[in-house]
Amino acid sequence: MKQVFFLGLAVFGAVSLTTPATTQASAASVVQLAQAPGAQHGGHAAHSHGHDHGGHAKGAPAPSQEAIAAMAISNSAVVTDCWIRLLPLPAPSAGYFVASNQGSDAVTLTGAASARYGDVMLHQTTHSDGMSRMSSVEGVEIAPGEKLEFKPGGYHIMLEKPEGDINVGDVVPMQFLLASNEKAEAQCEVKPANTVAK
Repeated sequence: MKQVFFLGLAVFGAVSLTTPATTQASAASVVQLAQAPGAQHGGHAAHSHGHDHGGHAKGAPAPSQEAIAAMAISNSAVVTDCWIRLLPLPAPSAGYFVASNQGSDAVTLTGAASARYGDVMLHQTTHSDGMSRMSSVEGVEIAPGEKLEFKPGGYHIMLEKPEGDINVGDVVPMQFLLASNEKAEAQCEVKPANTVAK
């Protein structure tokens, strides 16, 4: 069972960019993971030596569900192709999507939230010298007319503390929060742990 757990973690991932994006990573929340030989892991505790999965510093508290519900829907930011890779607890699951800026000004994605998860955090995984480095991200800017693709290998959202049972095939409503105090919304399909693309 332990091997299956770590195999599930080994397929975790994050993102490629179609345009340069500005990020502000919190240095206090960096986790370094050893690259397992032959394993393509995207940054969420994919090693067989029992390394603790902790170390994710929390940023500013997320707005309440009531505050998020009151936010206006952005006319510029659109989120599509959202899906969640479901991992067995206590491991966090990961969310992937495409964020597009259809407006004439830059937009900054600052986080995400869902009534189905107690914690949703914006993260980035980078790879250097055989190590994967994961850090929380305070904001990602998307230029006018550009897209940012969150997928295994770079940016992702990390989902923890599920509210009730979440199963493969479920659809989870997600709100994507912007620095403008607006939001974008998407329905995210829950997929198995071995899924690599929608």
